[in-house]
Amino acid sequence: MVRPITRLLSFAPLRAFSFVCLALAAAGCGGQQQANKPPPAPTAKPDAEEPEDNGPALGPVTLTLPDPPAGKWVGQRGNYVDTLSGVWGLDNLVIAVGGAGTILRSEDGGKTWTRQASPKDAWLRSIWGSGPDDIYVVGGNAIMHSTDGGITWVPQNPGVSGTFFMSVWGSGREDVYVVGGDGTILNTTDGGKTWKQDKSDIKGTFYDVWGSGSDDIYIVGQASRDGAPVVLQSKIGGHLWSKLPVDTLDAPLRQIDGANIDYIYGVSAKGTVYMSNDRAATWQSIGAFDGVELLGMRVVGKGDLYVIGRDQTFQHTKDGGKTWDDELKWPSGAAALQGIWGKGPTELFLVGEGTLEAGQKGSLVHRK
Repeated sequence: MVRPITRLLSFAPLRAFSFVCLALAAAGCGGQQQANKPPPAPTAKPDAEEPEDNGPALGPVTLTLPDPPAGKWVGQRGNYVDTLSGVWGLDNLVIAVGGAGTILRSEDGGKTWTRQASPKDAWLRSIWGSGPDDIYVVGGNAIMHSTDGGITWVPQNPGVSGTFFMSVWGSGREDVYVVGGDGTILNTTDGGKTWKQDKSDIKGTFYDVWGSGSDDIYIVGQASRDGAPVVLQSKIGGHLWSKLPVDTLDAPLRQIDGANIDYIYGVSAKGTVYMSNDRAATWQSIGAFDGVELLGMRVVGKGDLYVIGRDQTFQHTKDGGKTWDDELKWPSGAAALQGIWGKGPTELFLVGEGTLEAGQKGSLVHRK
């Protein structure tokens, strides 16, 4: 068991210290990026990856962020030991997940974070919950469920081995989906006690699942043979999946989200932001970012969305893509922003890569 470590983050000048039992006052997101960045999220032929080993994760480690003034970012690139890939919250409960089974939990709206014990030492990539008593985390060959606000986690037995899971989403506590490698689509209707594998007829990797409701669900990914985009839709609760046309996409979509059933957005591996107003039958570009792989987004409402990706890409549009603005303003670098979640029109949590001092592979920042 690792002894608790507290890292204090503010916008004071950055100084380098040794890693053990320190408090760090970090400057506003600057510094040189080290060349040996963490392994990226899988892109080309990800279904060939080996699942991570199972086992207990290290912990606890604590992370402290000051309470930010309105409109100001707090946190520093490279402020955590492991890459962080997913973040989710409800009211004052916020949970971030990442490499080496990392589960960081805050119950005060993101000011203080404590690493929770994880029964799986997997690269955790995605988190979703219907409420504080029904939260799922997936990554590697692991699916875990919490019924106590993310304090303890119980491994699930989905009946699938040798693959990896990339995303989790549900229309409610009785309708939860997990997708990943080998064209895997899993669904539970009883809180994870049993899992049904849906037939996809796809040899490839699914990156994300999202729906406007239980009878309008989408999955995006790529075929393993040629890397071609794949978009699936189910209109009857996930039990029959249909392939949708992809000729208007330049690359596989990494994430899909929507303002409502008529305005769906996706971000692609080639840096394009897409919008569909016909339930993913066709897509039109509303922004492109020099071929940088986009990895995630948060849709606030129709035409109002944030996108994130590699090279620390962070962009916001309020007018449907006519104009874009980098409101984070980190110096350019090779690190990737991998996860985003927020409340209301402005409050955001970002997680990802970003090494500033030796051994620090992850980043977590917050803005109100």
